[in-house]
Amino acid sequence: MNYTIKLSENQRFLEVKATGQINIDIIRQWSKDIEKKSRAMDIRKFLFDVRSARNVSIAAENYFFAHRDSIELNLQRNVRSAILVSETDRSHDFTETTLRNAGYNVRIFTDKSSAVKWLEEDSR
Repeated sequence: MNYTIKLSENQRFLEVKATGQINIDIIRQWSKDIEKKSRAMDIRKFLFDVRSARNVSIAAENYFFAHRDSIELNLQRNVRSAILVSETDRSHDFTETTLRNAGYNVRIFTDKSSAVKWLEEDSR
């Protein structure tokens, strides 16, 4: 699994692009990296492009990440995250559900322009 984090062209959000398989250890690591960059740059919007990355974590790991690990990692709650997935990949659905239930503003998209439009709707 590889991932990159960069500032979007319009400098309004961070883009995280992942390839390969995503597991809970990788999610924890990229969360630390994103959190650090987000706070340093005062950016609270994220586009996670996981169209080439399948989530292989079990449901319990995703649940505990949203409800326990996110607190331990001191993840900001006032963020907006778009998850860009392949049309046939349902492996990220439970992650979206658990994060939303934990109070995070996250939404799955299959179209990049729709994801970017949703990120930019919010003035934060």
